[in-house]
Amino acid sequence: MTRIATFGQAQILLQDVLRNEGRVFDGQRKITSGIEHKDYKGFAIDVTTLAGAKDLKASAESFLHDNDQVMRRLDLYDLNLKALRDVAQGLRDDVLAAVNGNTGVALRQKIDDYWQSAVSLLDSRDNGRYIFSGTLTDESPVLSTANTPAGLAAVANDITTTPTDVFGNNNVARQARIDDALTLTYGAVASDVSDEIAEGLRRLMRFDDNTETFGFATGGPFAQPMTDDQRNFLIGEIDRLNAMIDDVDQAHSTNGVHQRTVEDSQIRLGDNVTFITTFIADIEDADIGVAVSRMQQDQLALDASFRMLGQLARITLLDFI
Repeated sequence: MTRIATFGQAQILLQDVLRNEGRVFDGQRKITSGIEHKDYKGFAIDVTTLAGAKDLKASAESFLHDNDQVMRRLDLYDLNLKALRDVAQGLRDDVLAAVNGNTGVALRQKIDDYWQSAVSLLDSRDNGRYIFSGTLTDESPVLSTANTPAGLAAVANDITTTPTDVFGNNNVARQARIDDALTLTYGAVASDVSDEIAEGLRRLMRFDDNTETFGFATGGPFAQPMTDDQRNFLIGEIDRLNAMIDDVDQAHSTNGVHQRTVEDSQIRLGDNVTFITTFIADIEDADIGVAVSRMQQDQLALDASFRMLGQLARITLLDFI
């Protein structure tokens, strides 16, 4: 009993088995990965479009990440500028209360405390970098010679005209590219947002110390009741103190505009990422329902191929006798 010569037919059936195995494997890959083809060559004419879309998506996602850092810094500016405004308004309100009550009791202590609070806010840092120092992020924006009440009171010049007597920041603003078309210049520096505060406090300190009387006959420590010169001096300072609040409000408002600009950019970039992701999926993603159906058909074909190959291997001369 010798086997019938079936070599040629066996080779054909073996090739069929291998083809069906490849189809089943490719179907399993599509189902598990969700990708229609394992490499770019499978996408034929869509390769350039797909690669370009992925580059656009990567760029938008990079902007989204970087803008989160910019927004965090803007939020930090917002927080500190709000607190700095509270300092300015608190000082104005205390001066008004002293005028209305004709008493300067504890006013000097409050003035000193306000400067210490302002210095603390201006010394705020982000990851160890001073945020109000311009690009001099490793240096405090307030000079060490002026960061105490005594140091500020020793300054003889008008700070609004000679801010370098008190502030050590530069005026180079931060910049960030928040999308392909827009570079945002943002941030605030100490000499811009607090020179009026420092000058208002300096004048009050020097008048209280009787170091400078600003055209009045005498200064001296604010007490109860105040002298006419003391009361008239404080009344004359109210417009300056109101301007001090307006100065901080302007910086705060500008920061708010920058926050809105970044927020709008983030919304726009997020929409772009969503659209591009859908666009890429339309090209790249496999239809899982279709892939499962085809794999089941390919699996049936593979089983049939194995059966045919097995039957061929069992054929003997007895089958023809």
